[in-house]
Amino acid sequence: MGNRQAPRVDEGKADLLGAGLVALTAAQFGSVVVLGKVITDSGLSIPSFLAVRFAVAAVLLALAAIALRSPLGAARGEGWRLFLLGMFGYASESALFFLALRHGTAATATLLFFTYPVFVSLLSAALGKGLPGKLLGIALACAVAGAALVVATGHGIQIDGTGVLFAFAAAIAFSLYLIGADVVLKGTSSLAGAMWVSGSAAAGLAILAVLSGNAHAPSGAHQWVPVLATGLFTAGAFGCLFAGLRRLGAVRTSIVSASEPLAAATLAAIFLHQSIRPGVVAGGVLILAGAMIASVARRPPPEEAPVP
Repeated sequence: MGNRQAPRVDEGKADLLGAGLVALTAAQFGSVVVLGKVITDSGLSIPSFLAVRFAVAAVLLALAAIALRSPLGAARGEGWRLFLLGMFGYASESALFFLALRHGTAATATLLFFTYPVFVSLLSAALGKGLPGKLLGIALACAVAGAALVVATGHGIQIDGTGVLFAFAAAIAFSLYLIGADVVLKGTSSLAGAMWVSGSAAAGLAILAVLSGNAHAPSGAHQWVPVLATGLFTAGAFGCLFAGLRRLGAVRTSIVSASEPLAAATLAAIFLHQSIRPGVVAGGVLILAGAMIASVARRPPPEEAPVP
């Protein structure tokens, strides 16, 4: 009996570490949302901004892997899958989300985008992984309700029909990306996986920028500084996301990630001088409750056959 308890303790520690890593991911992506709004308002095209952002992230991740003597190559059979995830998965999600920002407020686009934990749960069920258990269901409800409350009371609900379509498309694209990464990333290190996805996303967006005639480099410190900052935050977020995803799986990762609107609202209050209303605080409490429940909830282990 003693041998059966030790793995559960280790698993619990891994879950808490995974939740912490995903929460850190959400904080960094929240920073990207705030800075990205500043960048796109300055006139830099979305494909150009995102291509430079992901290229900077890929370089930083490569340098981090070299410094830590971590392998840069992907595990056998995973490289081309990670490349496709970045070029067609994450690149599409990012472009769609920032296009949604062009058609409405950041709060509204974020509200619609953060329906993705629901899509992740439904897609996981469709793939035969089952629906979330009771605890995960409660965590999912808390996270989605909290995210909705944060953005609804934070800065107003305004968006047109095109923006709604872009935001929902971004949510579905990210759901597919998250599930795909959970399936693909097995033998590749978290740093290498993040570097491959960032590099391929940069390549895909650079191609899009050239084909659409919107290929422009940032100009001046007012564009270069926030673009480089988003690259730094993206590198850190990707590394933390993949490390957390290994420990939590796609569904729980998506639930804990719902803390991103709270991070974005806090940063917007600090840097964009937007007020924090009571609804943001209440939503933050719900999000944190959902994240805490998701970090400790797991499927029950399979029953062992009785020993004859």
